[in-house]
Amino acid sequence: MKDRRLTQKQIERLLANNPSNKIIIEKKEEPVIQESVTFTNNNKDYDTLKVDDQLKIFCAFIRNLIAKYEENQRLQDEAETMESDLEHCIELAPKLTEKEKKVLYNKLTDVLQTRRACKSENEILWPLYNYFADKTLLNKLAQLQGTVSNIKEVLLNRQYSCRTSILDDFRKEE
Repeated sequence: MKDRRLTQKQIERLLANNPSNKIIIEKKEEPVIQESVTFTNNNKDYDTLKVDDQLKIFCAFIRNLIAKYEENQRLQDEAETMESDLEHCIELAPKLTEKEKKVLYNKLTDVLQTRRACKSENEILWPLYNYFADKTLLNKLAQLQGTVSNIKEVLLNRQYSCRTSILDDFRKEE
């Protein structure tokens, strides 16, 4: 089994590499919900609920929620690994100066606060994530969105053809 303890040189590098003594964890940008087009036909709005727009927003909400939960979980796991590294560094370092102890304590505090923030947010997100993580609902909503868009397209291009000759006289006058 590989010895995972930090050497004195690694401890010194850990303390020296980050002059601000802050733990830096990369965060990915969250997707942005885009504005959608209003549906009108001859200046009349036939979709007062804006169904397709609302479906887009709802689908984006679900995707954002799933991505946020999974990102929080990744950050929490990373913070737990960092916490373990810092604790082993403190435990196994031969002798630490007061300055080194303070630096390690500050790093440990930052890691623990990051972990707690991710864990707390995921407690709130868990019921929703658990419900929406099954992609079938998201797929069905996407199908519904397509169906609604198709119906709107038909409405935009709708034309009427007479089935009787009642308008024949009217058409001849034009």
